[in-house]
Amino acid sequence: MKHDRRNKTTNEELASSSVKKAVDGVYDLIMVNALFILFNLHILLFLLFISPNNIVQYYLYMALLSLNLLPSYSALLYAVKRKREGSTEVMSNFIKGYKENVRKSFIMGLIGAVLITFTLYNALFFYVTEMKFLYSALQLLTFFMAFAVLATAPAIVYEKGSLKEIIIKTKKSFFKLLLGAAAAALIILLSIYLGRIVIVTLIFGFALAAMAQDALYMKIIGQDKKKK
Repeated sequence: MKHDRRNKTTNEELASSSVKKAVDGVYDLIMVNALFILFNLHILLFLLFISPNNIVQYYLYMALLSLNLLPSYSALLYAVKRKREGSTEVMSNFIKGYKENVRKSFIMGLIGAVLITFTLYNALFFYVTEMKFLYSALQLLTFFMAFAVLATAPAIVYEKGSLKEIIIKTKKSFFKLLLGAAAAALIILLSIYLGRIVIVTLIFGFALAAMAQDALYMKIIGQDKKKK
């Protein structure tokens, strides 16, 4: 009888511990996701309350406002990485990740913003002149460049060295990293789209995207180590 009670108590403690761990994990995801949104709240305010006179101004404003996207996403990725490693201080890890990677991620984001904006401006010319094939090709190139910039985030967060060294490391596994970036972008786009209907997707979406990219990056690292 005592043995049964002891087993029952142990099982209840294990169940309670599992539930607490799950609740804590969900809470951490919500908080780090909220921080990412807070760091990019200016984009939402712009989209809601400001109407540029023309599409050229719109592209320019969005390019300027998006300069903080990669630094804050890198911070989100860093917090997710530390959470996977066992840390519970997700908010302080987000701030730490932002401080440590802001310079490299800002420069990379700036390069991406300039290239994407330049491509979009050229696409407008082909749209006006009704050269639909070239317009569509540049639109696809824009998405590719956005994915390419996003693909550098894990290398910025996990790899040491200068920005040049990080770019070289990214090039070595570029297409593999591109898959992780595409997965993260898909989750983000679905979260934003579904967020108009079910707000809960926005509460988790960005953090889930970072988790997916983190998992894929760790898999890539594992494969590379096995080859060596």
